[in-house]
Amino acid sequence: MKYAVELGKPFGIRVSVHWTFLLIIAWVVFIDLQQGLNLSQIAYSVLFVLSIFVCVVLHELSHSLMARRYGINTRGITLLPIGGVADLERMPDDPRQELAVSLAGPLMNVAIALLLWIFLSVAGAMKLEPGNFQEITHSNFLMILMFANIMLAVFNLVPAFPLDGGRVFRSLLALKMSRDDATYVAMNIGKVFAFFIAIWGIYANPFLIFIAIFIYIGAQREYEMVKYTSVLSGYTVNDVLMHEYTPLHPDDPIKRAVDILLDGPEQRFIVVEDDRVKGILTRNDIIQGLMQYDQETEVRRIMNTQVTTFPADTSLEKAYEQMRNQQITMAPVMKNEQLAGLIDLDNINEFLMVRRAMRR
Repeated sequence: MKYAVELGKPFGIRVSVHWTFLLIIAWVVFIDLQQGLNLSQIAYSVLFVLSIFVCVVLHELSHSLMARRYGINTRGITLLPIGGVADLERMPDDPRQELAVSLAGPLMNVAIALLLWIFLSVAGAMKLEPGNFQEITHSNFLMILMFANIMLAVFNLVPAFPLDGGRVFRSLLALKMSRDDATYVAMNIGKVFAFFIAIWGIYANPFLIFIAIFIYIGAQREYEMVKYTSVLSGYTVNDVLMHEYTPLHPDDPIKRAVDILLDGPEQRFIVVEDDRVKGILTRNDIIQGLMQYDQETEVRRIMNTQVTTFPADTSLEKAYEQMRNQQITMAPVMKNEQLAGLIDLDNINEFLMVRRAMRR
């Protein structure tokens, strides 16, 4: 994710913090200053927020490690002001596996709370007097952290898709109905919860409004993705292969790419030398190249050499998801180590629309 700083790689999983995370620290400091707290009290508040986000990382790592058991990797975990996001390659198709992955996070928070309860009970530090929750101090720090983990578990189990509870709900529905229908029901219930969370946020805490927006958009996006993958299931990239394209040579001048661009519908080009893919060239690459060089400059100077290729038998569902996630608009397709053609994101979207129309 852009504008994120990597913190480390526990279990080989990249953990990053987005710059907007600083907003929640600033908000805590601002509220404490408004209440007239001293520097020591503010420090405990900030330390508490950081401790909560350590628990959030453990929560997301639990999702990731459970998913790894089913052969699903995690691209990374990113900390945001609204919480953590584990970027799994995909959710399991098996409802039982999805149930296990979804429950792993909240169960980690329950485990943390249980360990803290045991420690506090043994140490004789469990003091539940009402006045003991007025502010965070060294004496009540762990006790408040325990209750915070319980709240994290409860909140995440709210059946608001795509929160953990919503995914649990979807997986249980998917045991009795199709994944598409289960996602549709879970999405709409998630949107209803998002509406009430937003209303609550207006009167309680503005951050709840951001969480509500995240739930609403996330539910819709997840449903759209499930619809797409169900349509693409069973197809390979070979089924949408584009054979009509104009290859460029690395020594060709930019002018040749410009002429082809202006003469027809082609906006993306593949650069080939000795039957090997050397790079790709998009319309934006050409425009940027013309701003820096003259038209006789060789294409090799402006082409993108980081090329993602797919074997012809790659699942179209997998290729589409990877192209969307990596923001790839075009990719060469290889067959027997030879260039067989291209796949284009726009073309796949057209394929989706045609197949969905045919289904109706």
